[in-house]
Amino acid sequence: MATLRPDHRPDPGRNRPASATPNQTNRPTALEVLARVTGVARSAGRRVLAAATGETGQRLARAAALTVLLAVLVTALYDRGEVPTAAAQQAVRPSAAGNQGGSATDGTAPRKDPAEVGGLRGRSRVAPVGERPAAVAAAWYAARNGVPRAKVKPLQQDRLSATEVRVLVLADLGHGRLRTALVRLRHGLDGWRVR
Repeated sequence: MATLRPDHRPDPGRNRPASATPNQTNRPTALEVLARVTGVARSAGRRVLAAATGETGQRLARAAALTVLLAVLVTALYDRGEVPTAAAQQAVRPSAAGNQGGSATDGTAPRKDPAEVGGLRGRSRVAPVGERPAAVAAAWYAARNGVPRAKVKPLQQDRLSATEVRVLVLADLGHGRLRTALVRLRHGLDGWRVR
């Protein structure tokens, strides 16, 4: 009998474990894969459910609901807002003598005579009070609040009806203080008057 030495290696043909044949692999079966996927999905679902029912999930749900509510509110307000058509449309008065300065194209007014108000011969460029509703509103607000007329500017006007206009005026009270007001005017026989 032969004694075994520590460096002795057994014969390769003896006591070898059964090797896998090419048809037999260590791949998991379809049921094992399905069981693993189901386990992963369940654990992920538990984590999501725990996060959704926790304090953070409730805060996120409230934030999402509030965002949707505000979006609906802003959309509704924009749909029902007033359109400033009176401020967007310019009143163009044709001159009595026709177009003296050439033909006027769409969107441009005919040229004024330099002698008219706002002309180039040193005349005032501010229309006299009573002509335009914006000028009447600005003059009325300046007189009522003791502000110089030059510090009050009309910003926008909305036509409420054929004889009624609402004008938004801005007053500079000094030291960075600005005030706005809506002034309603009505057109009568003697011109525009504050209502």
